Amino acid sequence: MYIYELPFEINKELCRLLDNDDDWKELAGVHMKYSAFDVNEIEQVAKRQGSSPTNQLFTVWGQLNHRVEELFILLYRMKHIPALRCLVPVVDSRFHRLLQKQDSKCLKEKHPLSSDGNANRQKTLKVEGSDSSLPLPVMLIEKAIQLPTPSKAYDDDQPTDESYTDSTKNSTSTLDGKPNALDDEFLKSVSAIPLLSYEDLREATNNWSDSNLLGKGGFGKVYKGEWKLLPVAVKKLLDNDGKNKELIREMCLNQYRHDNILPLYGYSLGGPEACLVYQFMAGGSLEQRLRCKSFHPPLTWCQRYRIAHGVARGLLFLHTMAGTPLIHGDIKPANILLDQCTMPKIGDFGLARKGPYGEERTHLKVSRVHGTRPYLPDEYLRTRCLSPAVDVFSYGIVMVEMATALPVIDKGRPVLLLSDFIHQLARERVDFATEEDKNIRGSQNSNPQLCREFVNIGLHCTKYLRHERPTMLEVYKRLDAMNFPGKEIFK
Repeated sequence: MYIYELPFEINKELCRLLDNDDDWKELAGVHMKYSAFDVNEIEQVAKRQGSSPTNQLFTVWGQLNHRVEELFILLYRMKHIPALRCLVPVVDSRFHRLLQKQDSKCLKEKHPLSSDGNANRQKTLKVEGSDSSLPLPVMLIEKAIQLPTPSKAYDDDQPTDESYTDSTKNSTSTLDGKPNALDDEFLKSVSAIPLLSYEDLREATNNWSDSNLLGKGGFGKVYKGEWKLLPVAVKKLLDNDGKNKELIREMCLNQYRHDNILPLYGYSLGGPEACLVYQFMAGGSLEQRLRCKSFHPPLTWCQRYRIAHGVARGLLFLHTMAGTPLIHGDIKPANILLDQCTMPKIGDFGLARKGPYGEERTHLKVSRVHGTRPYLPDEYLRTRCLSPAVDVFSYGIVMVEMATALPVIDKGRPVLLLSDFIHQLARERVDFATEEDKNIRGSQNSNPQLCREFVNIGLHCTKYLRHERPTMLEVYKRLDAMNFPGKEIFK
């Protein structure tokens, strides 16, 4: 029997059970392998229609010709006994074995049954007996062999340009078949991001007026606008194909509430271009401020310190949350935005990836290197080894740029890349204070000692060997311990 052939009463009861506590999100995101973007889309459609999100999930999944036996197996893996019992009348009797045998050592049932009046919870069921007595799909699932299906629900292991694999072949989203709690958090948080109308954003930016254009980048153009009486920045992506959908999924996944992370207010699909809506940052980007491309005066050393401290704090948060680091992958001045008080926020999470899981794993291998060449370390460029140390290296380059305002690539320099140039100066024992940003060197805002400190941190962060670089915690502590006139106003 196909999913779309489910009897009305059985479908209705399944929806009631899975809508409760949003269990359908676990089914969709963890077991059906739908992306957080897809889960959010399903929920938004259900809200607009005033219907059950579980029913909408079954509609979408059922269109791919999935059968009730497949749903039964996924619910078995969820340990959702009440939902399994709903399906007993419509699945082959061979599947009933999963409900007939119990093991006292199994996990407790996730949902207590209210209908039997029994205060004790049922136990989940352990598959016993020989493999030959089980249906083929159950044997495949139990042996962690993916079922052949045309749906994307089981093609998660196929390599793509945006995916990664590691040498241990362990997934970062599951561990021993158990859902990663971080994935559940993603699925819940992404549903809170509003889906906006393209026409509303067109109106908010005065029909994409050139006078509202804030900048251009590899992903598209950014416009200033006003949405719900709030100043916002609207990124209009270059095209509206599958890659944009993937980008939006990644950016939705990587939204975290933190003072130094740029908040995503909403997104829009369905129009000529996909759009992302962010908090408007009145101070511009660090890139603009260092290159004097805005009307703002040169940054003071107190402001540079605040930026360095805030970015370190934001990266520390990303690298240490929930045991699985998030690696930004594209830390550079253009992706560090400043508010009117020069408080920095890290933006552009389009290349962010979850890092290696567990203390024993230091890195993972990606299928393709992404990012901006002058900000990436050698081990990532050559061997595609992605780790938090990649962000540390990038941060080190940013520290040197903040101290010196030197270009990250300069063909007129004896050494092309800033990272190599600054290490050459260190070998030659040059006083780094002589490389202080020329816009403040010799002025009342000059601070040779802080310039040396910033460059020395940059040198440490850009060590050639990954294990010789500090962690962001060590960098943060070093910055926190600095003392200089004016620091107290930032406490």
